[in-house]
Amino acid sequence: MTVTFPVPSTTTSRFAVAADHIPHDLAEFVRSLPGAYGPHIAGRLGTPQLHLRREDLADLRWDPAQIKAVHPEQRPTERAFSFATGFAIVTSTAPVTDQPRAAQVARAAAHALATATRGIAADLVTGQILQPIAERTTFVLADGWLGDILPPYRANGRCTAAEPDRDPEGVNGCSCVRLRTSGLRRFGLPELQITDVACPHDLAALNVLRTTARHLLSDHWSWLATGPASRTRTISANRHLTETDFSEFWGSTRREHLQPSAPFEALLTPVTPRLLSVSPPRSFAGTVNDWLWGDTLPPGIRDVLSSPADTPLPKAA
Repeated sequence: MTVTFPVPSTTTSRFAVAADHIPHDLAEFVRSLPGAYGPHIAGRLGTPQLHLRREDLADLRWDPAQIKAVHPEQRPTERAFSFATGFAIVTSTAPVTDQPRAAQVARAAAHALATATRGIAADLVTGQILQPIAERTTFVLADGWLGDILPPYRANGRCTAAEPDRDPEGVNGCSCVRLRTSGLRRFGLPELQITDVACPHDLAALNVLRTTARHLLSDHWSWLATGPASRTRTISANRHLTETDFSEFWGSTRREHLQPSAPFEALLTPVTPRLLSVSPPRSFAGTVNDWLWGDTLPPGIRDVLSSPADTPLPKAA
């Protein structure tokens, strides 16, 4: 069984910086900013790979109020962004073979501009406020590229599904959760989603999406490196995912486990040409929640919520 999807020749990343004062000559201002990406920024400025422009509130074709905070402590920042009146838009349209560097350079320019203007940076592809940190030189998918967040609260407080370790009936206690990525398209891949997930398994489902995304991205870049002429790609719908894929999502090989876990399978099913559903393999006798709660997934996939690269991974409460 296979899945075929379109591969664009170019992809676009867009970032916004909200600040009290946006410089008029953005290109010259950004060119003078310090940072590891300075030479890359200078070399791409004025090309489609790095385009800067000022926008006033009356000129916007997007809604700042739709940009959301990833973490609760960012809510004041979210409100400040939504009420801003001046913006700098950083756009990168680059060959798919220039990824992820093109997207990193554009985001580095947005970060540097936000720092210099005491502004707030946001990713217009994922619709999220960016963490106020400098862009690292290595690429780590966990650095906010995937738009991967958990629902803020179980079914807006209506869900009463029990935790399965306290009540075996709770394994399939509900089907409230649907998770979807929102950043893979800038790397030339379809987005991923997982549906019909019970609330107690939302973190495991999220980490399955993260693992699948990292697996597909590594495989896709290897394919692009061969210089294919085709604008479509066909891959196996059955994907063998490993603990290494999960670790590489975080940019870390330092993982807490007693022994290496065996690969686990996931099935990809097209929803649209640019969206794939992730589910248990056809050979699995049970629901998506039985799969997420079962013993085939690697250690940590049910309790690791976030992690900086190469540090011990924190546990979810």
